[in-house]
Amino acid sequence: GYWFIIVMTVSTLLVLYLGWRLINPLPLGIKRKITLWFLLALLLFGHRLTWVLHRSNRYELLACDTIDWIGFTFLGFISILVVFMLARDIPSLFGRMISGVKRLFTRRSKLPYFIGPDRSRRRFLLNASNGVIMAAVLPMAGFGVYNARRKPSVLTNDLRLPGLPAGLDGFTIAQISDTHIGPTIRGDWARQVVAEVNALSPDLIVHTGDMVDGAVDGLKTDVQPFGELHAPHGVWFCTGNHEYYSGVFEWLAEARQLGMRPLVNEHAIIDTGKGRILLGGVTDLRMGASVPGQASSPAKAMAGAPDHDVSVLLAHEPDSVYAAAEAGFDVQLSGHTHGGQYFPYNYVIHLFQTYVRGPYLYEDTHLYVNMGTGYWGPPMRIGTRPEITLHTLRRA
Repeated sequence: GYWFIIVMTVSTLLVLYLGWRLINPLPLGIKRKITLWFLLALLLFGHRLTWVLHRSNRYELLACDTIDWIGFTFLGFISILVVFMLARDIPSLFGRMISGVKRLFTRRSKLPYFIGPDRSRRRFLLNASNGVIMAAVLPMAGFGVYNARRKPSVLTNDLRLPGLPAGLDGFTIAQISDTHIGPTIRGDWARQVVAEVNALSPDLIVHTGDMVDGAVDGLKTDVQPFGELHAPHGVWFCTGNHEYYSGVFEWLAEARQLGMRPLVNEHAIIDTGKGRILLGGVTDLRMGASVPGQASSPAKAMAGAPDHDVSVLLAHEPDSVYAAAEAGFDVQLSGHTHGGQYFPYNYVIHLFQTYVRGPYLYEDTHLYVNMGTGYWGPPMRIGTRPEITLHTLRRA
């Protein structure tokens, strides 16, 4: 309910602002302006039609995918465009407010002879600046789509751990995260990711949540490629917030069917014969608490742990690291942030997240935040890239 209200409110504000500052100043007749207003509203509100369609047949599936691609791409374009327009409009608005206040406190005799604003000049400058902004944002958005859809980059990360046995030095963990199989990410993309991960020949594979965006019934075929992931010490999974939006228990069962082992506030021991790794996993930090028995707990994931040489926690949200450090985990692997995904939100995200991308050290716990192998919402990445991480345990 709240999510629907937020989305519709934001969409309404976007239509009003863009119509006012982008469409109204155009030197067009009233009918053409109304048409543009209608198209703008259709693109921003019409996208929500997919919420009530169930993809029950081939034609509905094609219609939904088409609407999603157009709607999400347009939303990404608009979300960049609006930032540039606000960067222009807000200083101008403050300038006018200050001028108005000064005028109120200036004696009438001191005021210069009043000359009304040159509205045609103002309209010309507004249209010209809109054109410049559009010319800058269009290629940015195009690059963003290309960058989001390209083959994920393999980033390497050495986890240097004191006291690591020689037998575990060089042990590799391939991490994928935030694959978001759903509206614009389908099975062909998943197959490409699986091929990339398997080509690394890791000792162990982990998926740190947000595997999907949608129900099992609609995405069962598209997640099948994940069943082809293979590593000597298994494929492991922890839930992200989007699993809870999409039917968490059904997806936990489906993950098991695919050969992925979910870790729900629990641990398993990986005995390589040369050392023992305690691999723990927790439910999503925020959404887990909304489902009985699913509240995230690194302490539970560590409880009853037998002797081990190193402990690794799979936790979707980086902020789980505080409880992970308290529970005594050596390493936490996370995702969730997407690194901010695209400009300018890859900078804005630092206002809301302490840990955004790459390696960190909190107390004695090594944290790594994967930027996301897929993307969420708009199929765009600017300033970040889709990531597969290959972690290697190293003796400090």
